[in-house]
Amino acid sequence: MQRLIVITGDLAAGKSTLALALSEHYQIPFVTKDSLKEIACDVIGYASREENRELSIVATSDMIYFFKQCALVKQDLILEANFRTDELKELESIADEYGYQVVLLVLTGDIPLLYQRFLDRLPGRHIAHRSIHLEQSYEKFVEYINSLRNQDFVFTPNYLDMSNLDEDEVTEEAIQILEDEFGD
Repeated sequence: MQRLIVITGDLAAGKSTLALALSEHYQIPFVTKDSLKEIACDVIGYASREENRELSIVATSDMIYFFKQCALVKQDLILEANFRTDELKELESIADEYGYQVVLLVLTGDIPLLYQRFLDRLPGRHIAHRSIHLEQSYEKFVEYINSLRNQDFVFTPNYLDMSNLDEDEVTEEAIQILEDEFGD
């Protein structure tokens, strides 16, 4: 059975870093929404928050399309994004159709710590990620994080607390979850 690893969760929790580490460990490709959004932004640009949101929608749609193409050739894959319930349902439909086993890793953390990480990395982030305006208000950041946390994850969530962000320990914990789930 083919494997799909879905990584989602809080902003600034280390999702892309974990995706890269798991990709290297398992020698399978990974796709991140942020990278696709940056490419789209470099080509198309944006003039408003709404246009920026459309870049996110296109990037996530591209990820779903890419998964379908991988499924056609039975390729294992890692996908990383702040997935919403409807997007997870699309992934579930493809996984069911092509016989994929899916493991969902949900990265969380202490919200004040995540907010500080978010602010610290903001100056170096690609322009595609600077229209969120969450940096203007801790309350808006908390509201956004809670909207991510309070959704139907479709798949059984495996939570990883990223508050301490020891990358090696988190990667080892994720690998253990994946081995347990996939039966490796």
